[in-house]
Amino acid sequence: MPDDPHNPAQLDALRGGIDAADADLLPAFVRRMEAAVRIADCKCAADIPVSRPGREHVILDRIRASVPPEFADDAERLYRTILAISCSRQRIRILNAKLGRRIVLCGIKHCGKTRLGQALAKTLALPFFDTDALLEADAGKPVRALYKEVGEARFRELEAATIRKFIASAPSPAVVALGGGVVSNPVLTPDDLHALGIIVWLDVPVPTAFERMAREGLPPFLADKPDPSVEFNRICTARRPVFRAAADAVLELPQVLPVEEAIDRLLIVLESKVISQ
Repeated sequence: MPDDPHNPAQLDALRGGIDAADADLLPAFVRRMEAAVRIADCKCAADIPVSRPGREHVILDRIRASVPPEFADDAERLYRTILAISCSRQRIRILNAKLGRRIVLCGIKHCGKTRLGQALAKTLALPFFDTDALLEADAGKPVRALYKEVGEARFRELEAATIRKFIASAPSPAVVALGGGVVSNPVLTPDDLHALGIIVWLDVPVPTAFERMAREGLPPFLADKPDPSVEFNRICTARRPVFRAAADAVLELPQVLPVEEAIDRLLIVLESKVISQ
């Protein structure tokens, strides 16, 4: 009998074929991820980086050759996704085993430190801290109100006191999002910053950060400026060499990315700090 697209029974049978294929695929996927974790343990013990581009090319060539030509592009796209998940899973395993310090995200205001920090902490099952939130808890008022009330010099003193208290008492490893001005705080020393942990600079375009900030309302240090965007650009330009000098690693984010993709890139950066190259 020819296919009848209007026959509900025939459609249900075809869907049953999909369900049966999924029943085969999912256990195979789980086995692949379990094997990836075991490989990560071997790489961790041997201090071997996760990524092997040559290996990936071999796998993709084999996949393309194993399916009908009309499915080759789709099969490659599927396996690129599977390989990316596998590599991320391995990096998470290695970082969980070898990470002995806090991961500290720094960058200009509204570069995504808190958003990525929270996501990274969840990924690695680590506690998350935001130094602006810690300062607010110590001061009993929002950071913006504190800055406006006491002025920049006193604000930096209070900020430094919060940072030093955190260094002395906070758990490690953990994930930390630094306030935008912490690395340029003149009260803090290079030793203070080093004691925080592995510092990763999130390098984002200034217009992107300013647009995010403007949506929430300008902070006190910009609100009274004739052209806030020009002043913000001036501050960010002055801080770039400070961020670069303080950072142990840099994550360049030239465009807005989904959180999952940004975390994958961040895991690659962090792996380079715990695995000998």
